[in-house]
Amino acid sequence: MNFDAVYIITIDLRPEYLQELIDRAHELPLPDGTDIIIKEGFLGKNILDRPQDFPQYKLYENWNLNDNGWWWWQRPALAGEAGGMISHTQCWEHAYENGYERILILEDDFLPIHKIDWSIFEETEGYDWDLCLLSHNSLHEFFGDITPPSEIRMEHFVKPTFFYNTHSYILTGEGIRRLVEDHLDVLKQNIIVSDEFLSAVISSHPRPDIRKMFISNIRAIATRTHYTTQTRYESAGNSLTEPLEGELSEPQRP
Repeated sequence: MNFDAVYIITIDLRPEYLQELIDRAHELPLPDGTDIIIKEGFLGKNILDRPQDFPQYKLYENWNLNDNGWWWWQRPALAGEAGGMISHTQCWEHAYENGYERILILEDDFLPIHKIDWSIFEETEGYDWDLCLLSHNSLHEFFGDITPPSEIRMEHFVKPTFFYNTHSYILTGEGIRRLVEDHLDVLKQNIIVSDEFLSAVISSHPRPDIRKMFISNIRAIATRTHYTTQTRYESAGNSLTEPLEGELSEPQRP
């Protein structure tokens, strides 16, 4: 397994922190010679404070359902969540423009918990996939119309469905192309949270409006082993999200 680039998304650009992120990435470990790109995260509050300066981005205005259903859909997307989604799209666009054939995207709160034996991907030869989650929180059990992750006759991988957590995933060249060519025009004008979007395009989303908005054409797999976890939660007081005045202060997505 080789990567054209590994992107690490962060809004904290202190030199000592950037070195920590690079060191942490090598703990995965990364294949020798892997190019690490520090991607300065987009500040989500900018599109709310100065929308005229960023006409290419717009929050999905119907995200807040104001009902008694799933908690995460009863409030607007936080500024940090919106900025995170835009940061991911900018990584995809950079990879697309450079013709990359395989990339790894890491949010800066990723934390390796198991060493990755990259040889497990030999098992995927002959299986077409666009995206691979190295860790994720499957939430199918909360929704009766969402199927559970399915078996694909592989020892190390399953096919995921509705999930949260986008702190570590791989994209192939075809996955990059599909995300950019098939989805970005709609997504940029209807920004939602990254895990909600990726769930919609790899499988099926519980919300009819999201299913209608985004086609499901990204072929995804996920490792059975959760190789990474996250270090940042608002409830722990260490979140770098940017809640706006009046936004709810609740833990980040599970």
